[in-house]
Amino acid sequence: MMGMKEECSGKLALANILSSIWFGDWEHYEEIFKQMPKKVKKQFVFHRYYNREQVKLWYENHFFIPGDYFVPPYFSSYVLNDGEKEKKKENLLCLIGIYEKTGFYFPLEKEYYPDHFGCLTAFLSSVLQEQIKAINLNETVYFKQLRKLEEKMLIEYIIPVLQPLSNYAKGKIRHRFFQEFLTFFNETMRNEWSSAAS
Repeated sequence: MMGMKEECSGKLALANILSSIWFGDWEHYEEIFKQMPKKVKKQFVFHRYYNREQVKLWYENHFFIPGDYFVPPYFSSYVLNDGEKEKKKENLLCLIGIYEKTGFYFPLEKEYYPDHFGCLTAFLSSVLQEQIKAINLNETVYFKQLRKLEEKMLIEYIIPVLQPLSNYAKGKIRHRFFQEFLTFFNETMRNEWSSAAS
């Protein structure tokens, strides 16, 4: 169980980094990296291109203000064609149901759409925190339920958008920090995270 706790703690730190970037919370991002050992920092290639003023400006252009460089940070923007509105609505309702069942009201409290990538990664953070508690309390059944919930989020809401997001972002993302971040996000969620979750 100790190895599982270390894995969950590592994934929790990673989910917090991903969330801070998707939300544009640069104070939290800087705090995380301030506490991080230099050896570990090197694994985050995008961080070497971090300049708060530039990144903040390009964040607005890429993920907040619709325009030539805008890349929607929402699950529902990529999964289905515009003609399939009912399926999109169903996916959103299922996602909201998962949030309600687990008491995750972060999107409501912060006034974000529930399918915002930051909300998805913040939800993973909350699930991972609960996994760590379950390990500490030696609650194996609860831990397994949480692990399945983590897998469900990856399989149904994150992995399906990775390639469409990547394709859409090509030619739109101009700042190197975000280019490297999207590559990192895609590779991490597809390879490292999903293999660790199963």
